Amino acid sequence: MTTLRRTPESRNGLTSWPFTPIEELDLYLESAADPSLIQLETLVRGRLDPAALESALARALDADPAARRHLAASSPWRHRLRWEAADLVAPAAAGTRCYRGRDAGPFTVASWRTTGQLAALREWVSAEPIPLRDRAVRLILATGPGHDVVILQTHHAAFDGISSLALLTAIGAAYRECAGDLAGPSPEVISLPAPRPAGTAGPAGRAGVGQGAGRGPVALARAGVRFPGVVTRIAARTAWPDRPGYGSVQRSMPVPRPPRPDGGLVPTVNDLLVAALIRTVDHWNAAQGQRSGRIRISVPVNDRDRQGRWSGPGNQTRLIRVTADSRERADPARLLVQVAAQTTAGKQRPAGGLDAMSRLLATSWAPTAIKRTVVRLARRVAAPVCTDTALLSNLGAVPDPPSFSGNGAEPVWFSGPAQMPRGLGVGALTTGGRLHLCVHYRHALLDRSAAADFTALYCEALGELAGRPA
Repeated sequence: MTTLRRTPESRNGLTSWPFTPIEELDLYLESAADPSLIQLETLVRGRLDPAALESALARALDADPAARRHLAASSPWRHRLRWEAADLVAPAAAGTRCYRGRDAGPFTVASWRTTGQLAALREWVSAEPIPLRDRAVRLILATGPGHDVVILQTHHAAFDGISSLALLTAIGAAYRECAGDLAGPSPEVISLPAPRPAGTAGPAGRAGVGQGAGRGPVALARAGVRFPGVVTRIAARTAWPDRPGYGSVQRSMPVPRPPRPDGGLVPTVNDLLVAALIRTVDHWNAAQGQRSGRIRISVPVNDRDRQGRWSGPGNQTRLIRVTADSRERADPARLLVQVAAQTTAGKQRPAGGLDAMSRLLATSWAPTAIKRTVVRLARRVAAPVCTDTALLSNLGAVPDPPSFSGNGAEPVWFSGPAQMPRGLGVGALTTGGRLHLCVHYRHALLDRSAAADFTALYCEALGELAGRPA
């Protein structure tokens, strides 16, 4: 039987600071039916001790006030939202508890016996909102036959992929330090809700909350993204059109390398990933009998400085857009050049975080209750045109990957939210010379069989653009 063990928390002194506009917008756009979560999953080759892992989570949170943040209680008529963070003392032994919230704690333990059960657990937790008034972090230890899996979830208003990865790395380091200390009371045991059948509401069904030769293409790319045109949608193929929540397909492979052109911009691995996603959407839609117009991909850009590339709390990413029409998609070499030009142009723009309209919506012009209503109404009206086709989020080659065994060879998969009408995002990161891909999709867009076919098509596109079979 699959079970979860949950532990209580304790909250001590607090510090407080205001939301940034990007954090505020993210919270306004979330609902309980579509939680805004960053998810990292690592496969541990062996067994972890739950009490030691719980203690490691507490120690990692104690070392990082930003990771302990939660939404401060306030009147809906205040003009700014604020964070609070618990002032903790690091536990001296495994089993020491974190801060206390209104619900069960941030640490759970689940068991699984088959890959199907693990997939069901993954889908269940991805549809379960994190109560931001209590915390922005959830850690799940999934114990299975032969090996365990650790899943870290963070609220996107408080974290981006980089800060989430840094937290998981810190938890792994803390675990290695305290794995031999097994003191502490036994956690409470509760049953894990059975996976909902297709078409029924799950937890998320609740209502509410270069230079030289490269200058020409870069200049054209800057102008082109201002007039993106009508966006193409991914053709739906699902047996579960009314099912909420997400599924995911995970793949690991040697890192594909883009071909080096004779002159101009040199495409990066990230450019290759974006171009492959564009071609995949084009081929997928054609196979479903749907013609693709202009395909537009959202690409998060890390705004941290070069020295702090892998550190820095909170959500410090902004989205750039990469577009491609049918002529560009028909020629792989041309597509790679166009994608490289657009990503270069996007990264060269000042790190503003949000466009002018978004900053206006999230600043102090009105009480939070009014801003929330206006932001959600604006998204409902603008989403069909303004929402991009898909999202590609590549964290890059991780210099210090999370490790619970100490050998650093554990694979890690990463995903972020993909609200409808987008419905699909690809998360990528590289550890130990291997690329780990996670295709994260809404059940309303794809079912498991369709998602597996889409992922296979994406891997083929990567091989084609890299000049080798997938």
